[in-house]
Amino acid sequence: MTLTYDAEFLALVGEAALKAQKDSVLPVHDVLGRRERMAAFVAGARPGMPADVEQTIYHVESAYSYKVAVYHLRKKSAPTGSGSTAAILHIHGGWYIGVSAEDATPSVATYVSHSGIPIFSVDYRLAPENPYPTPLEDCWASLLWLQSQAERFNIDPGRIAIMGESAGGGLAAALALVARDRGLSPRLAKQILIYPMLDDRTRSDCTNGIAIFGVEDVITGWTAYLGPRYNTNDVPAYAAASRTTDVKGLPPLYMDVGQLDVFVEEDLAYVQKFLAAGISMEFHMYTGVPHAFHRFAPTASVTKRAFANRLGAMLNIGNQEDHT
Repeated sequence: MTLTYDAEFLALVGEAALKAQKDSVLPVHDVLGRRERMAAFVAGARPGMPADVEQTIYHVESAYSYKVAVYHLRKKSAPTGSGSTAAILHIHGGWYIGVSAEDATPSVATYVSHSGIPIFSVDYRLAPENPYPTPLEDCWASLLWLQSQAERFNIDPGRIAIMGESAGGGLAAALALVARDRGLSPRLAKQILIYPMLDDRTRSDCTNGIAIFGVEDVITGWTAYLGPRYNTNDVPAYAAASRTTDVKGLPPLYMDVGQLDVFVEEDLAYVQKFLAAGISMEFHMYTGVPHAFHRFAPTASVTKRAFANRLGAMLNIGNQEDHT
């Protein structure tokens, strides 16, 4: 059976717009062209900041004395007398080469508005100027800082989760491995991975050419992030989480992905590892939609379902047990 777009998604986005997106393929390794395209895409799909959310920027010392910006998003009127709250360290997407925490904050703030859970979004350094492990170490430094500031922000340090989309989901998955292996205490409560970019070995399009973003983008992103390690056996699981052979001891997992996403096969494979290890998990695959579908069609029914599921995962932080 031929893969097709969800009918409502197609009607909202338009066949011509989808075709133009698919047909405008940039050459492999064109980082600058992709940065410009992502900047235009994010600007065009940028929602307004919710009126009930406020933002503060902190600067956290990371590797090589770099000060990484962390965007703190919280409700302006937090409920009183409710005790400490869960919190989320968020890592934005962008193929490891583009976008910023500032670009992501309006979308992230929507989750804060609906859940009341504060989110801290990391403005990690980008490849290829800063390849692996620098972006990951920026995220690790931000996680340690957040945990150390739990009392200041009225956060339960045992209810801190990590969340990321696309390349940010890949970094979040890798960060979960780092946190486990470096003995973070308290342990992470959850990982929320939104169509994550997990496997540097992906070099083919399982959607038969109807994915919005293609293999050229995947190769460009991984090459920039991994440098000379790319396309070798010298890629650690901390760089590409799909390479891990042991997920025991990792926090409960939430993941979702579109059926027409170039990452769908690697995401399914990663979920299977959690199933085999007996780790609490929740997985959703949305029929007929591509990568970043919620940005293309924010009012679609499938987008609303995905938002509700992600919100539910956030509201359950710390309420699931790791069964490893």
